[in-house]
Amino acid sequence: MKIVCIGGGHGLAQVLSAIKPMCSSLTAIVATTDNGGSTGKIRASQDCIALGDIRRCCLQLAGEDSALSSIYEHRFTQGPLDGHCLGNLTLLGLTEITKSPTQAIAYFNAMLGNSETILPMTEVPTDLVAKLDNSEEVFGECAIDALNTLPKEVYLSKNVPAAPGCVDAILAADLIIIGPGSIITSVMPAFLVNEILIAIEQTSACRIFIENTQTENSVMKHTRTAGIDWLQAQLGVKIYDLSIPPSAIEEILHDGKQIMQSKEHLHDINELENVFSALLKMPIQLNTQI
Repeated sequence: MKIVCIGGGHGLAQVLSAIKPMCSSLTAIVATTDNGGSTGKIRASQDCIALGDIRRCCLQLAGEDSALSSIYEHRFTQGPLDGHCLGNLTLLGLTEITKSPTQAIAYFNAMLGNSETILPMTEVPTDLVAKLDNSEEVFGECAIDALNTLPKEVYLSKNVPAAPGCVDAILAADLIIIGPGSIITSVMPAFLVNEILIAIEQTSACRIFIENTQTENSVMKHTRTAGIDWLQAQLGVKIYDLSIPPSAIEEILHDGKQIMQSKEHLHDINELENVFSALLKMPIQLNTQI
């Protein structure tokens, strides 16, 4: 089965780790608009795409017990490199050598021994921009997440093409998994790339949206509607066939008995493994909600 996962942040990395044992062909399309932390500093000085979530996905696939994973997760604490992650700097160096973020990621993934494909949503630097009800524009993910009210509109600072391989992967997929993660900053960016949005509409794959099990600590906490409903209203198209809310996840996990008590992120890898295992065994009825 060919599976494509779309998103960013910790959510996408967790999905990849959970789904990896269950499929023969796995591709991730990663959001590249993050402007915080080490990634933000690198972007500001080098005018490149966000590398942090890409690094996180590659290292998650390599496994926490991998020696290389531990090395590339190392974060410097002194001097001009303070706060920077070795994996981010390695990806930056590979990008400068290859002149292609997609090729750089492929090399990095191969260095880690991964057979899965990790793609950036685009190879061209771009950022999220939010327009408020008063027409004020707010630039960048960090500033948008800090808002006290939901923006009227969210778009990219520059229209960009999809990275090589993204559209083909979506059109060839049997199953597409979207989320979980922050709706605006992790899930939404890839769908703001017009070629990707069109491919999502055209694909014959079953499109599954995994909802968050916790309230986001972001601007999305100010909405009274489900995150996926807000997202689709913004995009103007339906991007999923099946939505899995927390109630369905609890039912799949035997009334929540398998749910982990510790909630560091919006989903837990063990939970996701059980959810995907159940999903891949059941007939999927499209255009519905479990």
